[in-house]
Amino acid sequence: MAYFTRSKMLTMVLELYTANHRFENGATGDDSADLQVLIGCQQKALVLGEYLESMGMDYSDIVEKFENYCNMIYDISENLKDTELIVQHSDKIAWVLSEIIQDIENRIIEIRSIDVYDFRGLVDAPGEKKIVANEINRLIDSCLGKVEGLTEGEEMYRPLIIGTY
Repeated sequence: MAYFTRSKMLTMVLELYTANHRFENGATGDDSADLQVLIGCQQKALVLGEYLESMGMDYSDIVEKFENYCNMIYDISENLKDTELIVQHSDKIAWVLSEIIQDIENRIIEIRSIDVYDFRGLVDAPGEKKIVANEINRLIDSCLGKVEGLTEGEEMYRPLIIGTY
């Protein structure tokens, strides 16, 4: 499973939007190239839709928009000689993709930073210090991944995936 930041998701949807410009006036006449573009678009949409479903939050309405998008892409691929259908679908696709972009910008939660405070100095008993140190290390490992050589008081930055923690 791939992991995406919100900006990566937006970039992928913008790539779909750019690819849609190819079909504004109908098929290009190069059916093989048109089909390759459509297949690539459908694969990106499927990956994004599956990722949204796996996030543990209810983004079913966004996933439904990706499903509608995929259905229109399929219709275009099956009717490359029907210019009117392709143009109509291209217009609808532009609207669907703009709605998806708005949804991602407004509804997808992205954690930009997590502060883990070092409370080791606030406890005196060796047992308590060990418990606090273990919890701090667990938080760092679960949020940032395994970090070797981290010293007390050091700040770490790492891009975080979107999802539930």
